[in-house]
Amino acid sequence: MSPHKKYIISLGVDISNNDVRTNPKINRIVDSEVKRRLSKLGIKSCISNITGDDIVITSLVPENLIEENNRIVFEILKEYAEGFSDLNGISDTAEGAGEGISYAIAEAISEYGDALIVAFDTYGGESFVDEIALFVKEIGEKFGYDVGCSVSNTARKIPGVGYTGAESDDPVVIITTKNLEDISKIACLIYGGLLNYDRLYFVKRGEGADILPPGVVYTISAFLNGNVIDLYEGIKKRVKF
Repeated sequence: MSPHKKYIISLGVDISNNDVRTNPKINRIVDSEVKRRLSKLGIKSCISNITGDDIVITSLVPENLIEENNRIVFEILKEYAEGFSDLNGISDTAEGAGEGISYAIAEAISEYGDALIVAFDTYGGESFVDEIALFVKEIGEKFGYDVGCSVSNTARKIPGVGYTGAESDDPVVIITTKNLEDISKIACLIYGGLLNYDRLYFVKRGEGADILPPGVVYTISAFLNGNVIDLYEGIKKRVKF
């Protein structure tokens, strides 16, 4: 790693006290706090995805501030979360880690850290959601993008926080792009590819997991210089579904 490099980091967590949707008031507070605290360090950060009862906080981070970014995000989540199952899964050791935060990191390859963030939430779909996330990862890699994915067969270290367990079941995938024009291409490729999976539902950012279980919901967001665009409506208009 070079000290001049920047990275896109996404931390996904079940923040709710139910298994279906999040609390918009809590989301607004968390989003405001990560922006306020991390902007003081020159980090652009916000809630990029809200999927079922999970949120994903995504940051554009210089290499030397990765641990500090993660630590501050974790502190904010611990202060404001309504549910603590994922937060309590974090451990100081790999052996003690349980189902916890989903963590992904990828190198920012554009000046503004342009990236796609794909986030999943399961309601009884734990047995197949990792396969879907890895499929998205493969799409990004096939077209030469830098990709980060939270799926792991072993406990994973989150710098500045601790270890999260392999059983974490609401994965997140980051695909960083060089040109803004790539966002449309890769987002539509992902959407089209995921049509092959049964019991998988593409939803708007913030929509609850109102599905026939068992199943999985997912969102796709563009993270552009710290700004977020939910790509649901854009893809809907493009492919006319």
